Amino acid sequence: MGGIVLTDGISRVVLAPAGWPALGFPTRIEVATGPFSASIEAEAWDYRRFLDALHRLHETLVGEAELTFVEGGHSLTLTGNGRGGVEAVIMVGDGQSPCYAFLTIRMTLDQSYLPGIIQTVRREFVPHS
Repeated sequence: MGGIVLTDGISRVVLAPAGWPALGFPTRIEVATGPFSASIEAEAWDYRRFLDALHRLHETLVGEAELTFVEGGHSLTLTGNGRGGVEAVIMVGDGQSPCYAFLTIRMTLDQSYLPGIIQTVRREFVPHS
């Protein structure tokens, strides 16, 4: 299983299942952009809600689908512009208090990514949907 893969030719983000659900859904987040890369184990709060928002985004091409994590420094947000463009913003943090370090990746995609993301979320993260 490959997980959710987002790339714009410059940056790459992969979210893959990393274990059995507990408080959240264990997810491995792998990000790479320019000279920076990171691999993080985190627990996503609610893939079901993310999947529902992805469906709405695919149908209307406007709005936002956001996946947040128990560890507050990580998120994936897809925002539709109403004309077929989709901006992906991926944020990961190191969790080190009091001086957090964050890596934020922005990608400009289009709606053609959405069916594959929906299918992957349904298959690998919300199998009983």
